[in-house]
Amino acid sequence: MPTRLRAQALGPAPAGSEESGANQTTSTLPTAWADELREVADLVARVSPPPGKIELLVSNMSSLSADQVAAIDEWLRTRLENRQYRLVDGEPVDTHLHVTLSEGTQGYLIVAEMRRGADEQVVIFPVGTLSTAAKRAGGVNLQDQLIWEQAGNVLDFALAPPEAGALPALVVLEAGRLAFYVRRQGQWQLNGSMTIPPMRPWLRAPRGYIDLSRGLADATAMLSGVDCKGDFGHPETIQCNFVSQQAAPWVIEAAWKSKNLPTAGDAALVSLECDGRDVALATGGGDWTQTDFVQGYEIGTLKGQGAMASGNRIELKGPVTALWPAGASGLARAVVQNLQTGNYEAHLVSATCSQ
Repeated sequence: MPTRLRAQALGPAPAGSEESGANQTTSTLPTAWADELREVADLVARVSPPPGKIELLVSNMSSLSADQVAAIDEWLRTRLENRQYRLVDGEPVDTHLHVTLSEGTQGYLIVAEMRRGADEQVVIFPVGTLSTAAKRAGGVNLQDQLIWEQAGNVLDFALAPPEAGALPALVVLEAGRLAFYVRRQGQWQLNGSMTIPPMRPWLRAPRGYIDLSRGLADATAMLSGVDCKGDFGHPETIQCNFVSQQAAPWVIEAAWKSKNLPTAGDAALVSLECDGRDVALATGGGDWTQTDFVQGYEIGTLKGQGAMASGNRIELKGPVTALWPAGASGLARAVVQNLQTGNYEAHLVSATCSQ
């Protein structure tokens, strides 16, 4: 189990022989970060004395610019190399070091996660404010559309791809039920439903996922290790079977998120590029008693740049309980529990690149 520590107030860093090796990046490095980054290097030396092989990943969850993040990454790499460490991109490796640049109400944070064998430490270094930091101008533009609302728990929803001669269709996945709706006279009307058999005990907070990428006739809904497949236009054809949780989309999402977009909340890669950078959406990561938001991020193309908050964010009236790409470029579907009404809401979020 990870050991969680909090760094105390940091004093001036002692002079060291490695200082001269980073002179080239000092001009672009935020000066308020220098002492804290030295503490990160000192932490590495205490946990894994040199020499050794280190895999370093720097991720950005703050409003620092890509240039500032690149300078921080280069500064830290130079410090470690001057301490006789060898930086590598993969196995074999002695120590994994994941540095996340984050931001809170009191300023910036450096979160250093170190893993050496079975031992893991997480240390947080508060940095303070930095007036020069800003989101990239323009960036990712987000728009939100409320699709559906109901009192019962919604795990996921999906709009069926349009088919010639067919009414617009909406599928809603609940805990133990699939509901099918068609749109008539501007309203979604229930057109059928099916009960998902409890092949295993339902979790208190189950996850769910609907895949309509191949159309209604060849669709899948997954819930707590149960796969339901068939023609969603004819619910009587749907068959449900137990499957391994390792194949669950949320397991795959967690693996991708840990490498590309560190966040305590949900994240979705939305098949969109802005200025050559992949775009992802992520939630704020608070608990389920707080309102939430969806923010766009641009993922840097250079190793170590991580993700940069970009453009506007969408404020929501409750926690986001699910966030998935919706298939089409730039689209994601979000499920929100409205804290004012208690209802579950299905939102379609669209991301575009601002000019």
